[in-house]
This record gives sequence, structure tokens and C-alpha cells, in this order.
Amino acid sequence: MSLAIHYNVQGCFRPPGEDLALAKDAIDAGFGGIWIGDHFLPWLDSRPYTHHPFPWFGALLNEIPDVPVGTSVTCPTIRYRPPLLAQQIATLDNMYPGRFNLGIGVGEALNEAHFFDGEWPSWHVLADMMIESIELMRELWTAEEYITYTGEHYHYEDIKLYTRPREPIPIHWAAWGPTSCEYAGRYADNLLTVTGPEAIEARILPAFKRGLEKAGRSLADADITVETACHVGNPDELVAEVRERNEFIPVGELDNPDPRAIEEVASERLAELTDEEIIERNTIVQDPEPLIEMLEAYEAAGVDRVIVANQLGDPRETIELFEEAVLPAVT
Repeated sequence: MSLAIHYNVQGCFRPPGEDLALAKDAIDAGFGGIWIGDHFLPWLDSRPYTHHPFPWFGALLNEIPDVPVGTSVTCPTIRYRPPLLAQQIATLDNMYPGRFNLGIGVGEALNEAHFFDGEWPSWHVLADMMIESIELMRELWTAEEYITYTGEHYHYEDIKLYTRPREPIPIHWAAWGPTSCEYAGRYADNLLTVTGPEAIEARILPAFKRGLEKAGRSLADADITVETACHVGNPDELVAEVRERNEFIPVGELDNPDPRAIEEVASERLAELTDEEIIERNTIVQDPEPLIEMLEAYEAAGVDRVIVANQLGDPRETIELFEEAVLPAVT
């Protein structure tokens, strides 16, 4: 099996030092890489942390073996000025070449609206901004001389990165809709999504291929990553934890800038779900077989990498089951 299995510490449930220890445990257990979220505010007010990923990466890369790391995901357009984000990434890659993966998304009001003057843009405007940010960062990463960039959303004159990356920076565009998946193929290097194997085959992969073709590339030039929740533990206890913490990201809240309001919606939606639906949505298991079957289905659908994420219970129970039974079966 050629599927890579990575781990996401998420960056919103524990202090940054504890996330560092958790990442090291995941690597010791056999996971092939570490990812983290990039939030200013958490999706839910009940989530107690949102540490900045880039200083955290500096500590992480110094303390774990030569494995890849990445953001899932960073918005490179509003909260970050693209040249400064490019500089941060170039600095990491100059010290730890070939290890950093930039997962990007168009952003949601939760993280970006507080830093944006004016009415919150439409998805298409945000996507256009992200395309420009990709162009600008790539030019900065490779240019030996000063550059001037003139776009619809960004304009910079006479800028240059003196500390440049030593290796190309892989860019993973987060997408699940057909237009976004096509853009991933046209403008980024790879695709990152959160959907299931059937949707990968039915709509994600065809749209991604269309974008790759428009860019003069093929699927052999790119990879597909899926992030999925996996939780090992007592189902009754984990369902009770979901309900107590309102641990549910409601669809349709991308334009909502307030995690307190989003959590209120989450509580209402959770009240409509049965315990069985919560178990299924969160992939709550006690045995390895369902996880092995899920990973095999992803590989059959054309996925190259799966990022495992925990929101519930003791994450080390999940890591231990992967170490003892899941990873030996699928890697």
C-alpha cells in the first residue's frame, strides 16, 4: 500500500507545548508527517487554544526526524501579507529544506474578516486573491533580483527575499466544490479535501483533472490529500463529550466571524442528530478494522495521503491503535 498516513495536532485543543509532545509521539508511533491548523479564532468558543503555527513549526522541525510538515490550512491573502508569509516559509525551508508543505484555503470570516476593511468578499473574489498570492509567493521564492508585482488585489514594487527556500514549496489547495477543485489543479500543486472516498471518485477527481489539464499537467504531477477525523474510545463517552462541548462544525457558517455564535448554531444542529449519527460523522471506533477499511477505500479512490485528526477523547488512544494495528496493515 502506497498511501501515506500523517497526523494533525490541529492547534486548538492543547497548549502548544503539549501539541509538540503529541506530534513527537505520533511520529514515534509511525505516522509519516505532522500537520497543524492555522487559526486566529477557533471555530468554536469551547476550543481553548489557537496558537500561531509558524513559531511552532520552528520548534517542531528541530525536534522530530526528517518527515514532512504542513498547514491544514493557511489563508494567504488577508491576515497574512503574501510577501511576509513567503518570507516565513522561505526561512523554514532554508533551515529544514524540502520538509514544509503549504496547505492553503480561501479563508473564512472567522479568521480573516477582523483584518479586512469593508464588506466580506464573495468566494470568487477570495479565490482570485489566493491565485494572486500564489503567483506572488512563487515569484519571490525563485527570483534572484528585485521584483514588482501588479495584480487586481496586490501591488508591490521593488521587493525581494534575501533568505530564499532551498527547495520548491509544495502548495496544497483546500477544496471540495467543483470550481475550487479545478482551481487546485490549475493554480496550485496539489489538492487537499475533507470528503469521503465516493465523492473523491465522483466529483473531486474529475474537477481536479480538468484543472491539471488546463495547466498542462496530469495526475502524475500532483497528489490528493484527505483529512479525516478518527477517534478511538468508548462511543458513549465520546458522544457525551461532543454534546457537552458542542464539538460540531456547522455547514454554512463561513461568513460568520464569531466562534460564540457558531457554537450556538452547532448546539442547535447537534440536538437534531442521533448518537449513531454523531458516531458515524466522527469515525468513533474501538477496533482497527473500520479504520483499515476506510484507508483502503481512500487509496482505491486515488488518494495519496490521509491526515488523521482528533477532536475528542485521549488522542494517544487513537495513536496507539494506529501504531499497533492500523499502520502495520496499511503501510
